[in-house]
Amino acid sequence: MDFSLFRLSLKARDNVDLFEPRAEDGSLLTREGWIRRFFSEERVFQHYSNEFRFEPIDGIAPPDFPHLLFGWLARQVNHTGRTAPEDGLEPTSTSTWQVAFIAIDPTDHSNGQLVAVENNPDIGGPKALMRALVRTMNDVGLSPYHTQVFPLVSSGSFWQFASEHRGEIVSLTFDVAAPNMFNDANDFQDELRALRDKVNVSEVSTTLVSDTALKYESDQIRSIVDYVERGAGDLAAVSADGSRYSSTQHERTETVDIESHNRNPKKFLRDIMYSLARFFE
Repeated sequence: MDFSLFRLSLKARDNVDLFEPRAEDGSLLTREGWIRRFFSEERVFQHYSNEFRFEPIDGIAPPDFPHLLFGWLARQVNHTGRTAPEDGLEPTSTSTWQVAFIAIDPTDHSNGQLVAVENNPDIGGPKALMRALVRTMNDVGLSPYHTQVFPLVSSGSFWQFASEHRGEIVSLTFDVAAPNMFNDANDFQDELRALRDKVNVSEVSTTLVSDTALKYESDQIRSIVDYVERGAGDLAAVSADGSRYSSTQHERTETVDIESHNRNPKKFLRDIMYSLARFFE
């Protein structure tokens, strides 16, 4: 089974409402608290006019990773066919639910707010489904945070592109979320945090262009590439010969060697929590 990996980025809403969801003690919900609150309930969301559901699964977190959340992304699928010959081979239709497994780490640390989604073509692409689900997360009444989701990117894919084109990168475009989980001390993230906190910015889109070639090995560009690879944005580049790089073509997937939940659901739920735990370390 293949899983796609994503990162959630949450920015606090600018105006605090007295009636917005709060923790049990009455305090404002933390990012972790809001993620837990949202993924603890059934959620209905739309994607291309089709109705999907998120269904939480309780009680399967492994002892070593009790903080993880699990659930299903589900879609009803209609099937057409014919009745049995003895019933006249009449047209008929039935409906079933197709599902994709999802695991969420809601905690706020350097590898936190990570999501793993099963790739199941019968339900839809993981990235499209996650973005539709996050739109619903943002539309929840009085949501205390604005949430974005980006895929993790295969480490080194940009540097391989730069090497293949002799470092002659003439433009670099990035679309990134304002940080909330990476605590690295670098100028790029400090500037993004300043924009988030002082200007109320949630996302930054910029294109860097050179009349000859960008100094792609500079600390600034290394910081941008590292930030995107960790699941906080998208990156595109153009070389002097016109070749193009896009991080969307290098989104990270991981393969888990376990039986499908369609064949042995109980064994799947018993095994999956340990198989996925390595992604969340």
